[in-house]
Amino acid sequence: APMPPKPTAKIAKVDEQEHLAFGWAYVSVHDGEVVVDSDGESIEPAELEKAAYDYVLNERNIGELHEGEPVGQIVESLMLTPEKAEAMDITVPDGCIGWWIGMHIPDDEVFAKVKSGEYAMLSIEGVAGEIAMEAD
Repeated sequence: APMPPKPTAKIAKVDEQEHLAFGWAYVSVHDGEVVVDSDGESIEPAELEKAAYDYVLNERNIGELHEGEPVGQIVESLMLTPEKAEAMDITVPDGCIGWWIGMHIPDDEVFAKVKSGEYAMLSIEGVAGEIAMEAD
């Protein structure tokens, strides 16, 4: 059977009416191997899980291109692990461990850039153990 596509940080779904966008914030493991991201870095699943929960508890804001004021907030967050996938009876790419989010972006200009694909990906910025979420 063909392998499912590798999950990426591309924005996967947009709800125009509600100004919502969804996608993988970060994929830590795919096919049982730790993923090295476009910056040549990786985040171990346990660290990603801790950071994801901390971010939703204490921050939730979405920035634009890692600068300026927040332009939205996280409204959905799932740290997907093989155990959770099994409990939900869903199939994910083999050995995939990652953080899936949904964002509300009320700003019309920023949302238009997400909708058009100008901002097609999500990136997380780590600073001394903290994470900032961006659309870029």
